[in-house]
Amino acid sequence: MGRLRKIVAYALAAISVGAIVWCVSVAKPVTHAAPSPAPHTPSLLEVYGAQEHSPRTPPELTTEVTIADASDADLAAVPQGRLDERARQLKITVVHRLVLDRTDLLATLLRSEGPFPDDIQSFTDRRLGAVKTDDGSAVLAPTTRLAPVLTTSGSRTTVRFTITMLRQVGPDALPQLEFAPPTEQSAASARQITLTAPAWTVIRVERVTPEKEQAGRLTFTAYAAPVSVRLAHESYGRPDADQTDLFSWTPVLSVFTAIALAVFVGRALGPSWWRRTPNRELAIGIVMCVVALLVAMLLALMPYLGPVILFGAIPVLALRHARRVVPARPPWSSKDALLVTGVGVLVAGGMLFWSFVHGQVPPLTLAVGTLTAALAAAGSAVAFGADLGIAVLVARLAAVTAGVAVGALALALWVRALMSGGFFPPDSVRLVLALCWSLIPIAGIAVATRSWSRVAIVVAVLGSLLLLGWPTEWLDTGSWSVQPDQIAARTPPPLVLGQPLNEITRGALGLLLLAFALLVLRLRRLGETPDAMANPAVVATVIVCLMVLYLTPRTDPDSTAIDLPLPSLAITSLVAWAAATWLLSGPRPEIVEPSSRAEHRALIRDALHRRVLHGSEQELYRLSRGRLGSGELTMEDFEHRRLELDRALTLDPPHTETAFATSAGCSPWQNGLAAFVVSLLLSLPFALIYGWPDGAELTTWVFDARFMFTLPTFGFFYGYFYPRLRGTQPVTKALYVMSVALVTELSAYVPSLVDPDIGGFDKLQVVAIVVGQGALVFIGLGLYWEWRIMFAAGEPWARVRNVRSVRSLATPLVAVVIAAGTTAATSAAGKTVDRILKGDSATSQNAP
Repeated sequence: MGRLRKIVAYALAAISVGAIVWCVSVAKPVTHAAPSPAPHTPSLLEVYGAQEHSPRTPPELTTEVTIADASDADLAAVPQGRLDERARQLKITVVHRLVLDRTDLLATLLRSEGPFPDDIQSFTDRRLGAVKTDDGSAVLAPTTRLAPVLTTSGSRTTVRFTITMLRQVGPDALPQLEFAPPTEQSAASARQITLTAPAWTVIRVERVTPEKEQAGRLTFTAYAAPVSVRLAHESYGRPDADQTDLFSWTPVLSVFTAIALAVFVGRALGPSWWRRTPNRELAIGIVMCVVALLVAMLLALMPYLGPVILFGAIPVLALRHARRVVPARPPWSSKDALLVTGVGVLVAGGMLFWSFVHGQVPPLTLAVGTLTAALAAAGSAVAFGADLGIAVLVARLAAVTAGVAVGALALALWVRALMSGGFFPPDSVRLVLALCWSLIPIAGIAVATRSWSRVAIVVAVLGSLLLLGWPTEWLDTGSWSVQPDQIAARTPPPLVLGQPLNEITRGALGLLLLAFALLVLRLRRLGETPDAMANPAVVATVIVCLMVLYLTPRTDPDSTAIDLPLPSLAITSLVAWAAATWLLSGPRPEIVEPSSRAEHRALIRDALHRRVLHGSEQELYRLSRGRLGSGELTMEDFEHRRLELDRALTLDPPHTETAFATSAGCSPWQNGLAAFVVSLLLSLPFALIYGWPDGAELTTWVFDARFMFTLPTFGFFYGYFYPRLRGTQPVTKALYVMSVALVTELSAYVPSLVDPDIGGFDKLQVVAIVVGQGALVFIGLGLYWEWRIMFAAGEPWARVRNVRSVRSLATPLVAVVIAAGTTAATSAAGKTVDRILKGDSATSQNAP
């Protein structure tokens, strides 16, 4: 490379950098939003609410609120899972009466351009005042608002608005009604409110003095201040003292579960993992990051230090570890670089377009700076790479370099907008954090599989985008242009499952999900040979996965009103641990593992041959009793045939039945994956009982979906460790797994099953549905595995399960009967059973 060409290359690179610096230096904080859309033509009602309106006679407003028990007809449309027979279902009826002059403009507008149905909620809240319930009451059904009814008599017109709310409160709850004042200036200045609740007692009234108080009835006048009224049921009485146990098993077993998980995670990694220097360095780095996060929490520095550690330090640590551990070199090519550059240019183009729309940089300066930076960078790449001698490669290098320059310009402008304290697109922050966090799963997948993969990168990036933002959040039209005052109002929400989480919490929970996924990928890598079944690290890894999935029960711990010395948080996880350990223990016959499908077929054929001989011997003894007595068969013929069968049985191997207890020439991972898929398909119909997963973002959705993978994980355990399980036949092994899986599943319902307030028939239905689900899944899995073993041997399934034999059809018929019984029990399940199986799914909302 000549000196002149080197000078030109460096000069062009300096020009590209200078163009970026020039654009950033002239950029200014954005203090205004994007150009507003076309002006909106207000309706007559909006014009009426905006103008100063002074009718001849002031309007009169009265509100009547009635609280009564909801009838069966009122609750007919409410989902059964939301109803709790121990709680109180209330019907709250609100009737607003607005009295106006017959010629009043509002009355005229209501006749010609009424707000019903689209604007009825906004109209009633704005002009009549909203009536809401507190957070302690659960919403059973959406609030309904009837069409306003106009009645004219003489010179006065009365407009009646009717609102109905269905709420559910606990037996000892103290519900509260909140009366918000109207927000329209032209609304009535005073409201006479009458509250009628025959079965309730008013125990507290705030910001108003009642005018009339009677048993179950209260009348007062509300003005500009909001009013709140708290009620107590007439049968409610508070005890002088609550008896509580000084000792609880909950923290004890929870700590024990955490210790057990930590021990099994250490065993899952194995001693050899800890002996490697890069792994020890990774563990030390993670511990230092965790300590730094804890210090940031104590010093209230989490909003500043948390993103740096979670989205900066940990990704760098993960990439460094992957570079040192993964033996294979990354298979990236120049085409991959072009593809990534193209995606980056699209993202950068979006940021540059935002800068153009909001005037961060003058349009001419932005266009000239972008072109200069890109062309100068491409020219510098051509000058530096001319010695390669391959025109296509030089052109690709120039394109990548130009794209990097455009991306650097967009990133610099984004940082300038972010640090200026003005207007900036907030979702761009989430996008950058997601791309940074995606480096962690990219490195983790490479370490778990010992190879770099393009598919893994795509999956990691898409998963990171879903982790940091649900599709509804990314597609929010207002999330890319928010006013500065609205940016300050976007404080990180608290960590509440079921509610949107902030980016730091999502990233931390995402690390836990990623750790679980990496353990599964490690099972795939280690499960390529049959020796994995005896590896203690593999056994510990599967037990960790089971314990994590069963860490919390499916039902809500608060769904029962009884305090038990049995923690709902840890018991199912501990039972899963004990179940997996028991399945792999106990005596087992000696099994010869086939190394190929040909060996597996030979073993199966030997087993079928011995079954035929045993069947022939039984048939000989059965038929000979009658034929010897009638003289059709002589003793010599009988002894001759018996000795021939004995010699044939003696020549065959004695333990040919163990051919059905082998891995069929497949790896443990292949068997486990097949069993998992079949178990998942068999258990999917039961999602209709428990409900489909739901969540505000990926982490809470996955947490809510864990119940769908508990039984399939036991199915994975069945396939992965199939030769080590108790029993010698597929169905027998499946029945062993079913027994421990049902014990684990039922342990989550122990609080409900011992609750004295729940009837015995309801408890029986819960047990029947849970047992029916497990029986159907694992009996079906056993039958499928029997077919799979015969299919792998190239033999028809009818050789071991003849459809013309009642004995062979017994197991499939039992599965069909169990499925029918479970369906019948589910159809006949009442509100209590549905609530126990689903948990308390009714969420508390403060909806008007």
